[in-house]
Amino acid sequence: MKTYLITGSTSGLGLEIVKNLAKNKENRVIMAIRNLNRGREITRETGSNVEAVQLDLSQLSNIRQFIQKWDTQIDGLINNAGVQFVDHTKFTPDGYEETIAVNHLAAFMLTIGLQPYIKKEGRILFIGSGTHNPNYPYGKMYGFRGAQYTSIDELLRGKSGAGNTKQKNLDRYATSKFLNTITAVELSKRFKNTSSYVLDPGLMPGTGLARRQNKIIQFLWRNIMPAMRFLLPDTSSTKKSAGAAAWIMTTPHIQNKPGTVFSYNKKPSVYVWKDNVFDEKIGAAIYEDSMKVIGEF
Repeated sequence: MKTYLITGSTSGLGLEIVKNLAKNKENRVIMAIRNLNRGREITRETGSNVEAVQLDLSQLSNIRQFIQKWDTQIDGLINNAGVQFVDHTKFTPDGYEETIAVNHLAAFMLTIGLQPYIKKEGRILFIGSGTHNPNYPYGKMYGFRGAQYTSIDELLRGKSGAGNTKQKNLDRYATSKFLNTITAVELSKRFKNTSSYVLDPGLMPGTGLARRQNKIIQFLWRNIMPAMRFLLPDTSSTKKSAGAAAWIMTTPHIQNKPGTVFSYNKKPSVYVWKDNVFDEKIGAAIYEDSMKVIGEF
């Protein structure tokens, strides 16, 4: 039996990945989630090979405790959990801006901490987004201007050069996805026994990502855009993107090298900001600075 651990899996893309992996009864699927009651409901609905364990990614001390208690070999780790804010800046109990703290630092800490338990030739998946690329044409339609990376310290402190809160949060989300992407590339260089990949799931109308938007946008996102997704550029569904994620984790042989960014069509993404994502100095700085932060916990 193969074991897969997935964060942020009570709804949207994460839940669909759980369902997809759980179809194979030889897979043991463990949901690492904050809402344990909801997780238990899902396990009852999905099958005996799905389990739920508690993990709060907004608190690094909780992640540390989770890692210290972990004792199971893993075939695959899927860092799916992510947050996005709109009209306010939110900080975690540790005092870090939450978008960067949860989307990047928490996933980084969990991955590093669980390395001893990831089997040889095991796989790690991060969730990216074309919005990290300032040249991504469809991101501009929604106000994204690409990653605004400065340093891990400044990002965690919430520093931003944007003029308003909404733009700050768009920048933070795009930057967090840049950090996810470059982290996968960097880990592929440092840990040769495991393979790290990125999935760009595309735009997925209907998910909970717009839950903090105003009511009009929420209505369009939930009720209108899903029906129009075939007409919208770079748009997928949670089921299709989850199928790509499951394929990355379970297909016997991936022809593309570790560090590849896949699109929801199971092909390498054409929207990767190659100049920066594959920059060795930036990758090393992000890894080392992130290690310094998690080392305090």
